[in-house]
Amino acid sequence: MRLRSLFLIGAVLLALLSLGSAAGLFWMSTQFQSQTTSLSDSIGRVHSAERLAHSLFLLQVVQEFASIDASSVGPPVSVDEARRRVSEQLEQVDPYADTAQERALLANVRSQVEAYLRAPAQERLSRLREAIQAAEAVSASSIERAHAGRDEATRVSDAARLIGGLLAVGIVTGVALVLAATRTRLYLPLLSIRRALAAFKSGQRESRLEQVGVRELRELAAEFNDMAETLVSQDARQVQFLAGVAHDLRNPLNVLKLSVQILLRAPELPPPEKVRESLVRLSTQLDRLERMVGDLLEQTRIEAGNLELRLEDSDLRVLVTEVVELHRPSSQQHRIELTVPDMPVPVRGDPTRLSQVLTNLLNNAIKYSPRGGLVRVLLTQSQDEVLLSVSDEGVGIPPDEYEHIFEPFRRSKGSSAEIPGIGLGLSVSRRIVRAHGGDIEVVSQVGAGSTFRVRLPSQHPRT
Repeated sequence: MRLRSLFLIGAVLLALLSLGSAAGLFWMSTQFQSQTTSLSDSIGRVHSAERLAHSLFLLQVVQEFASIDASSVGPPVSVDEARRRVSEQLEQVDPYADTAQERALLANVRSQVEAYLRAPAQERLSRLREAIQAAEAVSASSIERAHAGRDEATRVSDAARLIGGLLAVGIVTGVALVLAATRTRLYLPLLSIRRALAAFKSGQRESRLEQVGVRELRELAAEFNDMAETLVSQDARQVQFLAGVAHDLRNPLNVLKLSVQILLRAPELPPPEKVRESLVRLSTQLDRLERMVGDLLEQTRIEAGNLELRLEDSDLRVLVTEVVELHRPSSQQHRIELTVPDMPVPVRGDPTRLSQVLTNLLNNAIKYSPRGGLVRVLLTQSQDEVLLSVSDEGVGIPPDEYEHIFEPFRRSKGSSAEIPGIGLGLSVSRRIVRAHGGDIEVVSQVGAGSTFRVRLPSQHPRT
């Protein structure tokens, strides 16, 4: 699950709970308002029916005694005034008729009241009882409806408490689930990453991360583990490199020291030919030291991004021939075979750097070839590229090491410990060739030798 998905699920869950709460509150408020209105109407009908009955009774009394002296509470009530009050109360009962039953009861009240008002004197009392009974029926219906509204309000209140409780539980559960998912998927993995970084920083290079949590954090953990493995591998290579440098530097230094001590401890100078042999050995070891130091400095410049190229048009055939002829005297135990085209091979590049690349390849071919082995140098040209191949008859390189041998301080596992080198020549050479827009590749067979091919862009003369 991605972090975005986790946040989206949490937001949707909380939004649904919020909408549910709002809908529940709206429904409860609507129901309570409806029940309140119904109760208010029922109370109004009861009061109107009671006032109608009172007005009918007052009219009967007024008709019996012509008038009532109500000076203590108001002016005397006449028959006409009493009839007017009955009509007013009858009109006030009508607006509360909502159902068919209520409308029928109100119609009955109206007919009974009108019958009472039209009845002769001898029938008024019976008609009065029927009109009052009709008003009481309206009142009883209103009371019954009020009780039903009260019961409905009670049910709505119970439902509201249940819904409110469920919503409260849902909100608390949703928040708890979101917090738990956030803690499990986000907080704990982040805490683990912080601890692993702190441990790695303190020197615990074996510290690694579990790939848990959201997808982004799992990818981050995988990247951290890969980085840690790379750093550990680099540390191991650096230690190996330092050991190799110390070993490779110690050998020529020991030879230099031994040769100088022999000359210094001799009671008199050896014959000229012996002195010359000692000087040749000194020169050879100094050349080795110079190449090692030069490779180190070159790698340092490349890593710092200070590889400078002085580009110019030159004939690669001439450069290759010069480098090969320079190496012939220094490798008399090996045969070097050179094949170049009859026509010039124009390239645009830095002649010094290109000579350095060929020198590194020739030195490796000579070092890894047995005595009397053949080293072939082949230069060809096509329409698109120039191909320079250096082949030897050495120990060969396994296919799974083709790319690793171009890494700094890496040498083939099949290399003999007695073969000098610190594993920088091929790395420097590939950087130089790629800076010229080309590349280096290797094809090898274990026990039969290797072939390194340098590919450079072709520079055909314009016609």
